[in-house]
Amino acid sequence: MSSRRHFLRQSTTLAALLLWQARLTFSATDDGTALNDRIAGMLLGSFIGDALGGPVEFQERAKVSALPDPPKTWRDEEVLDEASRAATARRLRLRPYSPLRPTPEPYAHWTANAAPGTITDDSRHKLVLLEALRRTESTDTWPFDVRTLAQAYIDWSGSDAVRSQAGYAQLCDEWLEQWLYATRWVLGQRNTDKSLPPERLWNGLPTCCGQMVLLPLAAIFAGRPVEAYRAAHHLAYFDNGWGRDLNAALVAALATALVTPTEKSAAAETWQPILTTLRQADPYRYGQIPWVQRSVDRWLDVADRLVRESDRRPARLFAALEREFANTIKWEAQVPFVVTFAVLALADYDPLAALQLSIEWGHDTDSYAQLLGAFVGAVHGVTLFDSETRGTVAQRLRLDYGADVHGYVTLLERLHSRARGEDLFSYD
Repeated sequence: MSSRRHFLRQSTTLAALLLWQARLTFSATDDGTALNDRIAGMLLGSFIGDALGGPVEFQERAKVSALPDPPKTWRDEEVLDEASRAATARRLRLRPYSPLRPTPEPYAHWTANAAPGTITDDSRHKLVLLEALRRTESTDTWPFDVRTLAQAYIDWSGSDAVRSQAGYAQLCDEWLEQWLYATRWVLGQRNTDKSLPPERLWNGLPTCCGQMVLLPLAAIFAGRPVEAYRAAHHLAYFDNGWGRDLNAALVAALATALVTPTEKSAAAETWQPILTTLRQADPYRYGQIPWVQRSVDRWLDVADRLVRESDRRPARLFAALEREFANTIKWEAQVPFVVTFAVLALADYDPLAALQLSIEWGHDTDSYAQLLGAFVGAVHGVTLFDSETRGTVAQRLRLDYGADVHGYVTLLERLHSRARGEDLFSYD
């Protein structure tokens, strides 16, 4: 009897989940121009966020404060009201890397004295995925599965993006050294000199790896968050533990963000379907595991609590984040997750103010801003970002990696149309 009740409860939950997704799908815009704008906003917003945070990532606070027009250091009594939100949004700026990070770094920028708009590994991981999707389309070798993505990482060091620039090959080898141990294992290689189980990657920690790689999948499944979740979960051989669920849920939420109407009277109302998706897109029923709380719910609850306790004061939120994550590596999966939804709520969902706040806390600033940039770009469209910023980042991507942002947007649009009637991804 107990097992029968459990089965019925699971079946009812799954039926409700599919009905909820169907409503999203039917409400999705059929206006190709609007979807194109949202996809461009999501993709370029993520690249922009990465470029905004890259020059100050993990830098000493005193050195960051000495920069021209530095990120603000908030005093405890300062409240984030309407006027200060506007001022916070105005502080957003692309910076050069030369003052604090003049030398190329494997996990960061790959050019000396990198110019404003230069991206880091948070975006390079997306380029690997996007190029793999482009190649799969051009060769018509669907379905796309975890081995396809793994092979793309093997191939990346020989790509034009790496071979065309002096010094990139060595940087690429250092960047992907640990990653490729897991990649070769996924591809069936068992020589432990060169391949090791994915569970070993980053000592088994749940990390933001999936947040760096997989966000573009949301465009292919816009309005279909359950499918977005499943694709992300399947491909994420680099995500360990509950990080795989957390990061797949973020892709699902982005799939909702891309079709969420923005004509609501309050910004918080606009974001409610996105937050609902985070909690409800759970096709593998992590939320029904006995005796443990699903990580998505746990960390959303933490973000909500920290915002309430901060009483609209950024300094208090930042201090609370320091306490919460005092013994946490700042690129573990939950940190960008909590930062993103905490600063959004603190800023009353003002997109640019929230983006700047994610940088003003410090630490892994490019990872926080690239995730937040994807969400606000998906909701508000590409024109949320001024034309100079868009052009600068797109130009740097083209010059540094031969990457065509517009081409990637149209690729994702085409795949979105195809995925409505074809199974482009395999989950075996």
